Amino acid sequence: MSFLQEMMPLHTSQLSIFVKMVYPQAVAIPFLSIIGICTIIVPLILHIKNKNYPSASILVWFVLLNLFNIINAFIWSSDDIDSWWDGTGLCDFEVKIMIASYVAVPGGLLCVFRSLARVLDTRCATLVPNRKQRWRNRGMEILFCVVVPLLSMATHIFYQKSRYMVYQISGCINNFDDSPISLALAFIWPPVICLPACWYCGLVLHRLRLYRSQFGDILNASNSNINKSRFIRLFSLNFVMLVLIFPIQCYVVWQNTVLSFPWHTYSWSAVHGPEWNTIFKHATSGNAFFDRWVPIAACFLVFVFFGCGKDANELYWSFLRSLGLDRCFACLDPEYSRRTSMDSSTGSSIKLLFNKNKRWSSTSRTYVNTNNTPTNPTTHQSYHDIEKGMPSICIDEDQNSHPKEKPWFRSFFHRPASSKSSNHERHPSHPSLSGQNTVSTNAWAGLSRSRGSGEFSPSPTRRDFIRVKQEISQESIMQEID
Repeated sequence: MSFLQEMMPLHTSQLSIFVKMVYPQAVAIPFLSIIGICTIIVPLILHIKNKNYPSASILVWFVLLNLFNIINAFIWSSDDIDSWWDGTGLCDFEVKIMIASYVAVPGGLLCVFRSLARVLDTRCATLVPNRKQRWRNRGMEILFCVVVPLLSMATHIFYQKSRYMVYQISGCINNFDDSPISLALAFIWPPVICLPACWYCGLVLHRLRLYRSQFGDILNASNSNINKSRFIRLFSLNFVMLVLIFPIQCYVVWQNTVLSFPWHTYSWSAVHGPEWNTIFKHATSGNAFFDRWVPIAACFLVFVFFGCGKDANELYWSFLRSLGLDRCFACLDPEYSRRTSMDSSTGSSIKLLFNKNKRWSSTSRTYVNTNNTPTNPTTHQSYHDIEKGMPSICIDEDQNSHPKEKPWFRSFFHRPASSKSSNHERHPSHPSLSGQNTVSTNAWAGLSRSRGSGEFSPSPTRRDFIRVKQEISQESIMQEID
């Protein structure tokens, strides 16, 4: 018993130390990064499917940066520097990818805005681009999405003061040399690439204002797999990203330049001296660099624009159906969705045509007695409906003739049984129609005239009411009326 009492304070102290070692950002950054990667998968598939490779490349870079956030926060989350791994191999790879991402994301934005501006360019509009135009467009995408990032990775060795540094939660960090070569080869290029992206963005805005009335026709005539909704969403997403990234890049250039003062003369031997392989480790008391939040916010921004659309929903449903969940949930069945939409549209049309609200007058429907008597329709009597061309029974409106609706959970979990009899009852056969005699019924005025008659004149209160006219050709019924 005394042994347990002696061990209890030790266990409590160890637990308190462990709790102090877990920082909020060490938990929030990897958790949000995992969610961000999951939300960006469907938009990435859609961009690849639509052959929008610049946007797809931007999303790939965001996935890699979020993956680094997850790995680094799990490995270097504590303050115990002595127990840290030096990151050999992993950090060598991460710093190269991060250097490439600094210019790859602005380059992708440049290609996206250039392609959008080219779609709205009516001076160079062609039905099918020739071989030279295709290679020029493809070359621009390869240049800014592949070649420029590879060049930045290759030139990294010239201003790499050491292999890398390790910071708490942030993980692997680049170490730049304090010389003008770092500004010329590293710091300045991201905002420089953002400048032509801003110019193309302004060009797209100008052409949208100029061709706002012919916007849909221009998209239809262009040789691009893009519609109005996708164009607006793609432009809005990249516009927001450019507005956020360009000031951040300018701030990073200014901050890195200030921190690198005073500059010294560049020397290869001085940069790659004996201390080049030394790994510097720094504890930050649970704080991460602000740029670790940029890819997280970008993923959620992409999901807002491209993760909630119709194409994305189809991918979600197809994924759930591939798991076999359509057997448990009837709403996942495409046939059920199609039948439900058809029934709802048909029911809405019927309600619009035959709704007996106060806005319809009592004489909006004309009935003809089967005995050819001029009596008005009463309850439980059979009449020929001029609009339908078949016998109908007029029932008092106060009687509850609507069928009892099924609970929502039964319609959700059970598929409706499709049979020929139900389809036959839902869609009754209509009589043959001809164009010899036409009846025009006005739902507001309660008038019934033939098309050939010249007695009909528009009401003076035409602008105050919505006049509903239904022209129905029924030769057989008109013969009975005559």
